[in-house]
Amino acid sequence: MSLKFEDNLVRDFDVQQTFGKLNYLSNQTIYENDSEGRRTELVREQRITVYSEAKEDQIDITLPAETSITELHYDDEIELTGEVTALAWLSSYTGYNDSIQSEQAFKIRADGVKKKTVSIPNKNLKEKQHRTN
Repeated sequence: MSLKFEDNLVRDFDVQQTFGKLNYLSNQTIYENDSEGRRTELVREQRITVYSEAKEDQIDITLPAETSITELHYDDEIELTGEVTALAWLSSYTGYNDSIQSEQAFKIRADGVKKKTVSIPNKNLKEKQHRTN
């Protein structure tokens, strides 16, 4: 699988293959700051933390400010909706012994999120169909 970068933004990747099953853990509302660095009441974005089965780790996903996450509960299986992108960034800093250290990461953004619904076969319906045949 290859990644296509333009302006450090990855658009074309297989979300299911990359992250696998996602379970909702928590959320945080991110607010704007005023010119003096104080928090305002203006919501900039929503950030949710999920567990990625494929990564075997927690990841943060940024969602638009207006996204409602009230239906999500701890450990719900979720799916990302709309366009999902990954913004690549590289951070360098001076580490131990004045060596230059670097860290590469991705900021994951999605247009939305919803609880994944699992269809459970209706046992009574199957029994009725079996009896009528």
